[in-house]
Amino acid sequence: MSELKLCALQIGTLALSNSRLDYYLQTAAKSGAKVVLLGEYVINSFFSELELMPKSMIKEQSESKKKALAELAIKYDLHIIAPIVLVKPKEYVKAIAHFSQAGVKYRVANALMPYSHWNEAAFFSANESLEIGAFSVDGFKFATIFGFEAHFDEFFALARAKKIDCLLMPTACALESGPRWDSLLSMRAFTNNIYILRANRLGKATFGSGKNEYETQFYGRSMLCSPHGEITHILGEKEEMLLATISKSELNDAKKTWKFGTISNSFVR
Repeated sequence: MSELKLCALQIGTLALSNSRLDYYLQTAAKSGAKVVLLGEYVINSFFSELELMPKSMIKEQSESKKKALAELAIKYDLHIIAPIVLVKPKEYVKAIAHFSQAGVKYRVANALMPYSHWNEAAFFSANESLEIGAFSVDGFKFATIFGFEAHFDEFFALARAKKIDCLLMPTACALESGPRWDSLLSMRAFTNNIYILRANRLGKATFGSGKNEYETQFYGRSMLCSPHGEITHILGEKEEMLLATISKSELNDAKKTWKFGTISNSFVR
């Protein structure tokens, strides 16, 4: 297939009821989308809330949505990509789940944020073996990484080695970082001549405590970046759905025009 339609759902943390999720996925399928991407901390509550929640409640969130997404992937014949917190006996694992007709597979995060206001590294267990969760749909090769992992060259080197066409990136970006993310993702798409589909969550979060407590807003701006480094589709700051088509011809044109891969392969290592 020379073209493929993708969907990014721009929503906040899902309620226990699955009716809204079912509506969006049904709409995506009717629109011809084959791959649907959800943002970070949509299946589960946001990180600052998770830190305060009982393990049983986190597990209930994950198990409920895992069951629903597995059923909906089969019902609408979709590949659904959704971050999820896996609750183990002695640890929490931050993963990206890939739901499809074939079942569910998980890609565990390699890079976790270590900052005082957002210390995932102290809460989750990381995967020490670098991976990007590669899979194929109708001749297009996909990979998945978390937004924080977009800062590290190693993930893109692996994407080049695996000849990835489109990188699927769930994010939870806030703190007025929009322009920086626009630049980062368009640059990564351009220098690697790949598509990057980013789904950013909505909602609010509170960081700190006492006199140092402050609230921030997740601003949406989910987007598709082209292999030429252009932001071709971008949403606003409200709950909505992005639908976009990727094509083999644009991928080939970008590689032929810029020749970055050919030049990179010529370097002596």
